[in-house]
Amino acid sequence: MTQLLQKGTVLIVDDDNFQLEILGQQLHGLGWSRLLFAGSGQAALQLFDTHKADIRLIISDLSMPDMDGLVLMRHFAQRELDAAMILISGVSDEILNSAAGLASAHRLHLLGVLAKPNTLESLARLLSKLDAPTAARQRGHEAALSPERLREALASGEFVPWYQPKVQAVSGRAEAVEALARWPGSLPDGDMVGPGHFIPAIENAGLSDALFYAMARQLIADMKQWRDQGLELKAAINLSMDSALNLDMPEALHQLVLGGGLQARDFIIEVTESRLMVHRSLAMESLTRLSLMGFKLSIDDFGTGYSSLVQLVDLPFRELKIDSRFVQRAILEEKARTILRIAATLGSNLKMDVTAEGVETQEQLQYVRECGCDTVQGYLVAHPMPFEACTRWLHAHAQGT
Repeated sequence: MTQLLQKGTVLIVDDDNFQLEILGQQLHGLGWSRLLFAGSGQAALQLFDTHKADIRLIISDLSMPDMDGLVLMRHFAQRELDAAMILISGVSDEILNSAAGLASAHRLHLLGVLAKPNTLESLARLLSKLDAPTAARQRGHEAALSPERLREALASGEFVPWYQPKVQAVSGRAEAVEALARWPGSLPDGDMVGPGHFIPAIENAGLSDALFYAMARQLIADMKQWRDQGLELKAAINLSMDSALNLDMPEALHQLVLGGGLQARDFIIEVTESRLMVHRSLAMESLTRLSLMGFKLSIDDFGTGYSSLVQLVDLPFRELKIDSRFVQRAILEEKARTILRIAATLGSNLKMDVTAEGVETQEQLQYVRECGCDTVQGYLVAHPMPFEACTRWLHAHAQGT
């Protein structure tokens, strides 16, 4: 690991010289030999502008005179920061979490936040999240994400669904699976480009419909195999807003489902709330027609948009999926606990199924159960899996745990 980490430079920003020294010692101990130190936000920007190509990571304090860490993040965002960031401060957890949310809004690659005084173990844990792409790997990403390569991959069936199970919160019985697009072997080294990279590239290339129908066709075929094996469950597929705006989509999808020997009621159509907020009026016809045909509509990432209640009133959603950020923060933050509990109560009162996303610990599972969530999904249950692995998992969990 040490050899890998030494390929980058770390910029440490703090107005406390003692804190700079402590972080420097910790980073040296973890294998980072190239360090830059800045005692203010302005000094950090000057160093960044000089060494931009070499900086892999920035560790910044929040509370600094003249230019605090929040303002510094804005300047980094304006400079299209490519390096990862870690925020560190002695302020309250609530302010640290708000700062983390601001980093996300700026589209910065935040590894996490550390409370002062931090430990070597906590710093090492965040550093373990840091990917170290080589120049060759970066070139591979660029080539893989060209419109020509994406069209070729779609035409040859390279994109496939991996499945993440959803289980009943109390019994653990497999209830459904969510189909998630994956692209195995998409890089020259045999690794794969993640959906966080290829899905925006597909949208920009105008290929969203092609990906949606490719996923739908394979999902239908896989569902038919599961039914033939006696596995009775529903399957969810994510509907891109580009596809939702295609008014021919509902009938085309329905015909694919019927042609595969299945029914619309076997499928859940997940719509991301933040995208729906922008295009809601244009998508209402397609979504309402899907519901009329028998598809179950699910509002995904609930709590991340700004017109959630209007959407619940205007569209026939029958499932509410609480965003993973509330689930994972609920154990530590009273605000997140309250929002999760209210969202679960709201969904239940509207006679909607309520799913908690991103459940990763037993403590989180216990809390969402107490809140009345019907189903759960997350790494505690299972990671996304290829069809064969998911089939084995479903047979093992058909009756619950």
